[in-house]
Amino acid sequence: MPLFRPLIPYFLIFCLLAGPAGRQAFGEGPRTAEALKAPAAGARATDPAIPQPPAALGEVRELPSLAERLQTHVATLAADSMEGRGLGTEGKVRAKHYIARQFEEAGLRPLGEDFFQPLDLRIGLAWVPAVNVVGYLPGSDPALTDEYIVIGAHYDHLGYQLKDGERVIFPGADDNASGTAAVMELARLFAESPQRAGRSLVFIAFDGEESGLLGAREFLQQNGLIPNDQIQFMFSLDMVGMYEANNGLNLPGMGTLQGGGELAARVAGGHGLRIKGMTAEIPRRTDTGPFGEKGIPAAHAFTGSKSPYHKPEDTWDLLDYQGMARITLFLYDLVSEFATAPALAPSPAFARMADPKAPRLHAGLLTHTGSGYHEFPEDFYQANTAFSWGAGLFLELHLGRRVSLQPELLYDRHASRSAEGTYRRHSLMAPLHLNLTLAGGPAEMGRLFVNAGGYYRHSFAGRDGEDGLDLGGTHPEGEWGLSFGFGLEVMGVRAGITWRSGLTDIAPQGLPKATTRGTYFTLGYRF
Repeated sequence: MPLFRPLIPYFLIFCLLAGPAGRQAFGEGPRTAEALKAPAAGARATDPAIPQPPAALGEVRELPSLAERLQTHVATLAADSMEGRGLGTEGKVRAKHYIARQFEEAGLRPLGEDFFQPLDLRIGLAWVPAVNVVGYLPGSDPALTDEYIVIGAHYDHLGYQLKDGERVIFPGADDNASGTAAVMELARLFAESPQRAGRSLVFIAFDGEESGLLGAREFLQQNGLIPNDQIQFMFSLDMVGMYEANNGLNLPGMGTLQGGGELAARVAGGHGLRIKGMTAEIPRRTDTGPFGEKGIPAAHAFTGSKSPYHKPEDTWDLLDYQGMARITLFLYDLVSEFATAPALAPSPAFARMADPKAPRLHAGLLTHTGSGYHEFPEDFYQANTAFSWGAGLFLELHLGRRVSLQPELLYDRHASRSAEGTYRRHSLMAPLHLNLTLAGGPAEMGRLFVNAGGYYRHSFAGRDGEDGLDLGGTHPEGEWGLSFGFGLEVMGVRAGITWRSGLTDIAPQGLPKATTRGTYFTLGYRF
C-alpha cells in the first residue's frame, strides 16, 4: 500500500472528473465536487450544500474551501479502511501516515527525526505499540519563540468488533476525526501566515485517548524536546462536528488562563459564534487532563454529544462541516491572540487548584452496600450477617497533595440476623475520615487512597423480627464507632472497601453486650 500513496492525488482528480463512475469506483467518502455539495443518494447528511457564510464571520473567502477540506479529512479518517482507528489495527497505521503527510504538506517541522513519537502503552497485561503524530511551527517573535502553545486532538477510536462473524466498525467521525481534521487545518492556516504565531505552536494527534488519555500523558512524560514548564496553554479539540445540533460550542477550561474567557468571548462575537459555557476547571475526560495535572492551563473545544457517541453510526455524513469551519476559523483567531500576547499566565483560580499545597474543597455522592452483623464479645460469639446499605453526600477538603479530610452525611440501614429473624435499624450516620493518597492525586486522572476515622450513628426507627425497637428506651438511639478502608478514584468515580466497628453497646439493658460490625463496598462520584 505505501507504494501507491503517491498516486492517490491523481486518483482523486480522476474521481472528480469521472462523476458517478468515479464515486462508485472510490466506494466511500466525499470525493467529487457534487459529493462535497450534496450527500449521495441514501446518505444521512442534513447539510445538502455548504452555503456562503455571513460576512460577520470574517475571512469569508476561506470558509467554503475550508469546509470541503474538513469534510475530506473526516471522510478519510472515518472510512472503513481505517478500521475504526483502534489500537493494534492496520487502519490506525494508515491514519497516522495520513496525518503526518498533512502536517508535512502544510509546512510543519518534526520535533524529532520525523513526525512520529512512538509509545509503548500498557493495556492490562499487554504492551501495545502506539504513536503520537507531532509537528511544530517555530514562533516568529524572538522574545516569545521559546514558549509553546499545544493544539491537539486524539485520532484513535474504538476499532471494530466481531458480531456474528462480521466486522462492525466504529468509524468515530465526530469522536474524533472531527477534532483531528480541525487540527490539520489549523496547522495549514498558521503555516500559511507564520507571522500570526509569535510563540511556537505544537500540533499533536494523540494516540491512546480512548484507553485513558495515554498518548497525552506519555507526551508529557517522554517529551525531551519541549520543557513542560515552557508550555503556556493547551487546546484539545475533541468532538467538534455538531455545532448546529448542539446550538453552540463549549470551551470548558478556558478560564484557566488569565483573561482567557473574556478574550474567547470577544473573538467569538466577531465570528458570530455561540459559546455555551466556559469554566476555570480542567476537563479531565479528554487530553486536557494530563496537561492540567502538570499545572498547564488547558481548554477543551467541544460541541456536544448529540452524535452517535461510541456507536457504529458515528459516520462522516452526519457532521456539520460549515459549523466545523466556523469553529476552526474562530480557534485560528483565538490562538493567534494567545500566540502574540506579550504574556500568558494561569488564572488565579487555576493557580490555586494547580498548587498541590493549596486547600481545595470537593463534594460528591456516596453509596455503600454490604453485610452487617452483631458481635457479642463477652460470649465470644457473632450473629450471622444480613444485607445492609446506605447512601448520602460527602465533602472532601484537600489539605495538600496527599492528605484530605472527608465528612459524610448518610442514610444508613444496618442489619444483623437475630433470634427473632432480622434486627434492622434506620439511622442517620455522620462519618469523618482522614484520607491518605498513596498514588496519583486529586488533580490527576486517578488516585489510590486509604482512610481511617470514626462515625456517629443516630437511629430513629427499627425492628427486631416483627417487634419494633424502643429506641431511646431499652435500645440506645446513639452509637459511636470506628471505620477504615481503601479505595481507587478514576476521573471522579471512586470505588473501595470500608469496614466499620461499633464501640457502643446496643443491647437492651440486662442482656450481654452487643456491638455492630459491617463490611461494605463503597461507590461514589466526586463532582
